[in-house]
Amino acid sequence: MEPEKFFSDSTNQTLLQQAELDAILRMLSISEGTFSLSIAICNSPALREYLISKITEHKAGIEKIPIEKNCTDMLAFAEKKITIKRPSAIFITEIENALPSDDLQPRIIRNLNASRELWQQKFSCPVVFWMGEYAATMMQRDALDFASWLSHIFEFISEQATATAGTLDAYSGDIMSAGKLDAEQKRFRIAELEQRIDEAGDPPKAQLVQHVLIWLNELTYIYRAIGDMDRAQDNITKSLHIAEKLGLQTTIASDYGNLGLIYQTRGDLDKAEEMFHKVLDIDNKLGRLDSIANAYGNLGVIYKTRGDLDKAEQMLTKSLEINKKLRRLEGMANQYGNLGLIYQKRGDLDKAEEMFHKVIEIENNLGRLDSIANTYCNLGIVYKTRGDLDKAEQMLKKSLEIEEKLGRLGGMASDYANLGVVYKTRGDMEKAEQMHKKSLEIYEKLEQLEGMANQYGNLGVIYLTHGELDKAEQMLKKSLEISEPGGMMEVTANQYANLGSVYKQRGDIKKAREYWEKALELFKKIGMKPEIEEVQGWIEELKDK
Repeated sequence: MEPEKFFSDSTNQTLLQQAELDAILRMLSISEGTFSLSIAICNSPALREYLISKITEHKAGIEKIPIEKNCTDMLAFAEKKITIKRPSAIFITEIENALPSDDLQPRIIRNLNASRELWQQKFSCPVVFWMGEYAATMMQRDALDFASWLSHIFEFISEQATATAGTLDAYSGDIMSAGKLDAEQKRFRIAELEQRIDEAGDPPKAQLVQHVLIWLNELTYIYRAIGDMDRAQDNITKSLHIAEKLGLQTTIASDYGNLGLIYQTRGDLDKAEEMFHKVLDIDNKLGRLDSIANAYGNLGVIYKTRGDLDKAEQMLTKSLEINKKLRRLEGMANQYGNLGLIYQKRGDLDKAEEMFHKVIEIENNLGRLDSIANTYCNLGIVYKTRGDLDKAEQMLKKSLEIEEKLGRLGGMASDYANLGVVYKTRGDMEKAEQMHKKSLEIYEKLEQLEGMANQYGNLGVIYLTHGELDKAEQMLKKSLEISEPGGMMEVTANQYANLGSVYKQRGDIKKAREYWEKALELFKKIGMKPEIEEVQGWIEELKDK
């Protein structure tokens, strides 16, 4: 049975804005070729521009006319500025530029009454005035005749940045709820949060500081989810500066943790580890067990990436024990998933599958779609390793469908990569290469070094299979250029093994043995039993040559 979905007040605001956007698109379609007047109320210039960009993606031929500072007659100005012979619609924007702060009844608004019939005579298409609440209020107060012709009023209004709004916004900083938003809803939410932060001032008003910190934290999460690491880092750095100035130790620890995740995504494992140890230093003094559990979990992921599976398991088990003690289901699910990856690396597929099914069971109750997608992907890898390619493909496509809905680029890249491995195993090299290139393109956009290294390696294997040895060598060495200095032991071991195969095909047995022995040493250090046995077999075969 589907888990019950719940949304807080701010999530409902986001869904209502999507509904309003759909309503505008319907109006434009129905009213095409016919004059109508509408206003779209939006206080945020960033949100307004985003909404208009989404509308113009679906509807061609819209003339956008930004009003300039000294304008007093919007009709005459629009006639002068129009460039499309027969626009499908006209959007009048930036009306606030022409509203003097000291004029309570501005001429530009009053003049609309006199020009009411002329708008209909001049334009046979929908005309939409985009304006803030205060301008809309002026229009309905000071241009009553004109306002009486309005056929639609669309509202894209988030709460103003006030202490009350911050307190009531239960969704702020609720990362689980933010994870449920699809890609479009995330963009709406970004615009809302940035509007609130802007209204709070720089530096923020004293009564709003706590709320601004929450909003910055949520923005960081959403930007990280959609793959914009630069903006994620900018926002969490702002939060850290505010928290350090005020001596807010809990927030400082959380911000270090978020910075650690950003560095980890970029492949800077040393810097990420430094951040997570800073978190532990603070939280051990504060006694914050939930945050300590998170830090142990994140350190476990770093050690796994480096190939130190024993140390990784130690960290993840510590995290799991604390989460069980606190009955934190989401934390338990995270560590079951990470431990599943450890067992998978060691070749214990039954234990790995058991862990992943535990994750699915918890996450179906929590409704965390991002984690469900990750786990489908991990199950796909288990089935691929067992040779059940149909089931593997099914799991990976289920994961990809969720990731695309959520707009999570990192998850999409992982799914494309693993689908590439499935197609390669089936012998469909063309489709495999297509998937790995899609994955590489996303990882490059994210500056995710481990992902880039893996995809260079996967492309190298495809070229090796084609017999394109020079191209294969080039890709595999590109992978090593990232993995060796980055301390990515498993990726490095894989590329040593693949380069050994390149040199064997060229007949350079000495170099092949050299690379396979280097790969074997690393696989033993990591504890990857299937790979150890495979490479040992290759080396044995060389003894007769």
